[in-house]
Amino acid sequence: MSAAWERTYQIGIVVRDLDEAVEHYERAGIGPFSDGPSAHAVHREVFGSTASSTRVRGKVAQMGPIEFELLQPVSGPSVQGEALASRGEHALHLCAYTQDLDAEIERMTGAGFPVISYGELDDGGRFAYFDTRQVGGLILEYFQRGPEHS
Repeated sequence: MSAAWERTYQIGIVVRDLDEAVEHYERAGIGPFSDGPSAHAVHREVFGSTASSTRVRGKVAQMGPIEFELLQPVSGPSVQGEALASRGEHALHLCAYTQDLDAEIERMTGAGFPVISYGELDDGGRFAYFDTRQVGGLILEYFQRGPEHS
């Protein structure tokens, strides 16, 4: 196993209504929720094209060592919107921290898993979703924190 996957910290769930999903999971004892990184995206690419109209709302809560992320596609093209339209609400991705996103992009694309979503955050953080859906339907994501969080 790649050492980076040992730093898996997040599961992402795509939902139709973020507020309803937060209320649902808080009733189950998960929370409190706060704004997730999606609120801080300043640049997005989806399926290789700039996606300036894309907006995804997200909330996160800690579940022990796991961050539980709820994602609602709002506008523009997005992996989340495509997934919701084709499969309904479901577990969308697992995410791991990396210190070198560029190296992971090179490694994953070289292994046959293209980047299907890429984003940059206002704090310098960056993420990449890889198309690993062929088996199990799950997307794998790497996240590199911004300089002040490294």
